[in-house]
Amino acid sequence: IIELGQKLGIDTPHTIELYDNSNIQGAYAVAGMVVYKDGVPSKKDYRKYKIKTVEGPDDYASMKEVIYRRYYRLEQKEMADLIIVDGGLGQIKVAKEVINSLNLSVHICGLSKDDKHSTAMLLDENGNQVPIDTKSPLFFLLTRMQDEVHRFAISYHRKLRNQSMTKSVLDTVSGIGPKR
Repeated sequence: IIELGQKLGIDTPHTIELYDNSNIQGAYAVAGMVVYKDGVPSKKDYRKYKIKTVEGPDDYASMKEVIYRRYYRLEQKEMADLIIVDGGLGQIKVAKEVINSLNLSVHICGLSKDDKHSTAMLLDENGNQVPIDTKSPLFFLLTRMQDEVHRFAISYHRKLRNQSMTKSVLDTVSGIGPKR
């Protein structure tokens, strides 16, 4: 975590929030937020978000909505030291836009993946690639963080999708319950 702060040119980020979106062609669009405190997952702080205002598969608008909902009424003591978005420059820009519109001061960076869906690079808030040795402990920590936020978001997406598979129009008829 100390090395991450040094690489990004910021103070050591003790609280890190990571965000990822999940959907299939815009259907069952959700996002997940995982929190790491001093490099350790803080599962009690994880959050799931149903995307409410975005039509279709728009990762940028979804990221914007989620970060806005997270920080709109947040007190200073509850803010992260660093936000890591799962994506490239586009996701970083929309996250910065939201943070700036709320007059907050939170550092933002992004983790992008390669063609094989593996962690490829760390991007600073200007979209510049931050060099990290792929065999270093920092790279493995960032990979674990990215895998965790992806797992968390996709498991929520699958849960919603599976729940919808067992619904019927008969469920909405009054007087008809599970037995009838």
